[in-house]
Amino acid sequence: MGLLKLMINGVIFNTKELLDYMNLMQVNSELQYEIVEGIKKNTMALRLTSHVLQLIDWKNILIDPIRKQFLPLLSEYSLPHPSLEVDSLSEISSQVSPGIIHRYPKKILFLLTSFCPMYCSFCTRSYLVGPSTETLSKINLNKSLADKINALINYLKSNSDINDVVISGGDIASVETGIIDRLLANLATIKSLKTVRLATRTLLFDPKIFLPNTSFFDIITQYSDKFKQRNIELSIQCHFNHPIEISEESQQAALSLWKSGVIIRNQTVLLDGINSTIDLQKKLIKKLVASGIQPYYVYQMDMVANAEHFRTNLATCINISKNLTGVFPGFQLPRFIVDLPGGGGKRSVYEYEFYDQKYGIYGFKSPLISGGKIYYYCDPLRYLEPNIQKEWTEKKTISNLYSLN
Repeated sequence: MGLLKLMINGVIFNTKELLDYMNLMQVNSELQYEIVEGIKKNTMALRLTSHVLQLIDWKNILIDPIRKQFLPLLSEYSLPHPSLEVDSLSEISSQVSPGIIHRYPKKILFLLTSFCPMYCSFCTRSYLVGPSTETLSKINLNKSLADKINALINYLKSNSDINDVVISGGDIASVETGIIDRLLANLATIKSLKTVRLATRTLLFDPKIFLPNTSFFDIITQYSDKFKQRNIELSIQCHFNHPIEISEESQQAALSLWKSGVIIRNQTVLLDGINSTIDLQKKLIKKLVASGIQPYYVYQMDMVANAEHFRTNLATCINISKNLTGVFPGFQLPRFIVDLPGGGGKRSVYEYEFYDQKYGIYGFKSPLISGGKIYYYCDPLRYLEPNIQKEWTEKKTISNLYSLN
C-alpha cells in the first residue's frame, strides 16, 4: 500500500497495511516485529487514521507518546495485577437496558455505539468497544441504533429525576449525523434535562469533520443553540492526553466550535511514560486553554485487563495534582479522579479512607452510590517490593492477603 492509497482510504485497518506503511517510514525490522506482536496481544483492534499516522514521530517511534497509546510494543506489556478486570467498572451489571447505565441518581451514561475511528489500547470499555481481537471476544448490545434511542427516550420519560445524559460508546463520530440529529431532536423534548454531553476523541483522530461547513459541525452548533433556548447545555467531552495531540487542525476545529458557542471539556487519562509528569500536564493544560477547551478531568487509569503498563501508582497522580494547584486559575485546573473498580463511581484521588502502602491498596467509599461499602484501588505490582509482588500473585485477592495478617 502506497502513501497515495492511504490518503485516499484514510485509514489503516490491518497489520499488512501497517507493515507497508512502516516500511515507507523506514522503521527497522525488529521494531516492526515488536509492534505486530504487540497488536496480537492487544484487546483493542487495529485502526489508524491518516491524521494520527502523520502526528507520530516515526524516527523516534520508541518514545513517541501517540504510538505508545495505539501500537504498544510486545516488550511494553507488564506483569498484570490479579485484580484487573475486562469490565473493571462493572458497567455490564449496571445497565438498566442495553447501552443505558444508570449509576448516579440524576445522570445516565448512554452507549450509543461500540465503534470508534481509532481504538486506544487502554480502553476502559474494551469488553464492548471495537471488533473482537485474538485476545478478547467483545459483547454485543443486540439492539439497533434506532431501538437504543427509543429505549433511552422512554427511560428518560419514565425517570423524570434524570437531568444529565452522557452520550458515549464508542465514539459519536462513528455514527451517521442523521442518527445524531434524531437523537438530539428527541432529547430536546425531555423537559427534565439540563445537560447533554457528547463524548468523542475524534478531535484527535480526524479533526476535519468538526470544521465549519461539515455535517458534524452544523449538527452540533445548531443543537447547541436549540438546547440553550430550552435551558439545556449541550457540550462536547473530548479526550487529549498529550500536548502534541493538539495539532493545528485540532486546534482550528476546537476553536471553531468554541467561537460558535459550543462548550468543550477535556478528559485526560494519566498514562505511565506518556503524560505522567508535572511538566507535560502543565503543557497540556496550556494548550487546551489556548484551543478553547476546558480542562475537566484527569483520570487515574482504570484497573482494566491487558493494559497494565499504562497505569501509574496513585501517588503519581496525587503528586501531579498537588504541584498544579496554584499554577492555573481554579476554573482551568482539572479534577484528578479515580473511577472506582466495581462500580463505585468517580471520587477525588484525595478521598481515600485508608492506604496500605505494603500491598499498594487504597480504600474508598462512595456514599451516594452504596453508603459505607469499601471499594479498592490497587497500585500496579511493579511499584511494590518483589516479595509483595510474589504474595499478590500467589494469593490473588485482597481478602486472601488480609487473612494472613
